[in-house]
Amino acid sequence: FVVISEGCSNFCSYCVVPYVRSALRNRKSEHILREIKEALDCGIKKITLLGQNVNAYQDVDEDFISLLKKVNDVDGLGEFSFVTSHPKDTSEDLFKIMADLKKLKKSLHLPVQSGSDRVLKLMNRGYTRKSYLGLVNKYRKIVESGALSTDIIVGFPSETEIDFQDTFDLVKEIKFDASFIFKYSPRP
Repeated sequence: FVVISEGCSNFCSYCVVPYVRSALRNRKSEHILREIKEALDCGIKKITLLGQNVNAYQDVDEDFISLLKKVNDVDGLGEFSFVTSHPKDTSEDLFKIMADLKKLKKSLHLPVQSGSDRVLKLMNRGYTRKSYLGLVNKYRKIVESGALSTDIIVGFPSETEIDFQDTFDLVKEIKFDASFIFKYSPRP
């Protein structure tokens, strides 16, 4: 596991990360690549790039896609992957590079959290059900046989039976390969 960023600047209404880990901070790409090479020297052949929102990675003139290309070019690396992607920062360009890079695992973790636009707005997620479905459709078209997983929160404050049904219907429609479903729990 190689951390590429720490913290988060999204301020989803249910999340503590921006408060306890502060705003998004990205590591320099040369430090990330050096750590990967050091891991390879120790016999590790598979790497996972980690960040609360890896898609928001930025280092001077380098973005997440250019970082993926550099990681793919590291000699001796067998396979690599990344988590976690935020839908509002996920693009068709990411899907194209995922399809093209030979060492990059064809797997995307894309937390939807809810299938209800009303709840997504309350969560401050920055996307809609329709835009999320659009991303999924593009991903499946571009990254053939790519795995898709998600996170879902149920019981969000003021969630109605209709909101829950919207999420249930979304799950049935998308047919995720895996999902992590959590019951909302208030925290101080």
